[in-house]
Amino acid sequence: MKSTQIGKDRREGQFAQLLEASLKNQTKVEAGSYDLVTVSDITNKDFVFVQSPRGTGLIPREELLDHHGKIRVSRGEKIPAFYRSTENGEMMFTTQPSGRAKMDIVRTAIENKIPMTGRILKKIKGGFEVVIGEVNAFCPASHMDGNPDVKSEVTFLITEAKGDRVIASNRAFRDIEKKRQKDVLMQSLQPGDVVEGTVANLADFGAFIDIGGMEGLVPLSEIAHQRVTHPSQVLKSGQSVRVKILQIDWKDDRLTLSLRALLENPWQGQLPWKEGDIVEGKVESIKPFGVFVKLEGNFTGLIPAGESGVARGQPFEKFFQKGQTLRVMVHTIDREREKISLSVRGVAAHDQEQEFAEYLKVQGPQKEELSSFGQQLRDAMNKKK
Repeated sequence: MKSTQIGKDRREGQFAQLLEASLKNQTKVEAGSYDLVTVSDITNKDFVFVQSPRGTGLIPREELLDHHGKIRVSRGEKIPAFYRSTENGEMMFTTQPSGRAKMDIVRTAIENKIPMTGRILKKIKGGFEVVIGEVNAFCPASHMDGNPDVKSEVTFLITEAKGDRVIASNRAFRDIEKKRQKDVLMQSLQPGDVVEGTVANLADFGAFIDIGGMEGLVPLSEIAHQRVTHPSQVLKSGQSVRVKILQIDWKDDRLTLSLRALLENPWQGQLPWKEGDIVEGKVESIKPFGVFVKLEGNFTGLIPAGESGVARGQPFEKFFQKGQTLRVMVHTIDREREKISLSVRGVAAHDQEQEFAEYLKVQGPQKEELSSFGQQLRDAMNKKK
């Protein structure tokens, strides 16, 4: 019995020594220290369980709810978190500056450039007062993207903390996010790729398309096969589009995109008219060199100065108005260059020929001499030729 008791005491003594050594070897966790933790359980009504390099921890569930009250993380997802304290043997983590360690968390966020979500409290002179977790901060107007509403959530980088004065920047967050997205795109995009995007902005010279955090330009000539005078004729802000990448210049952050390349080319099919046809169209725009006319099938043709019937030196605006309906002759069709030349003079000559033919019908074949009216028609026709 005595030997058994001695053996038991010895084993307990060895276990105590091992436990003491283990505790001594553990690195002390500093309040505010940062870890990338993995979500392990989201079913608890009060906490989300996470696995950190130091063991299991808890994050208050309310920190990870969206504005609809739904959990916005999933099991297995990695999220940034800060160690706050150990309570009842449990390591408590947080995603926001809170508790006694809130300023330690702020300093860690600055050092590691960790994005943090804040809420707009109010607009003040020179910027915005925001709250990030339990810390009030100021975001200068020049560092805010747009003009967010009060109570809206915005992502920031905390850039400065002196005493209780904390400065946050939405622009700094967007800059690092843009660089991250660019790094991702550089690994995946190649000229010739077709990608999904959203129309971000329309300008006179083309449309800017957001393709995942980076914007590319669709020049005016690459919006459609037909002539487009402004992107708003085809596109609107926020519209989802598919575009083909034509050129990439990573050095200057320039992407040249095309909508036109993905559209069926109407010039390759049968056109709704041929050379010599007389058709109706509407004046689209008036330029110093001629008049653009919109035709059937969304084609656009040009009436050059020499085919306009307007005397040299006279302004086109005196004879044509935007939106005016015109009869024009299809003068030439250049499929290779996708251009149509139209003529007003050709219509006038055609009409006079028709009038002369009708006149001859009325006069009859027995009349060898023309009346003065017939002579005028023939002279006019000969003059046009």
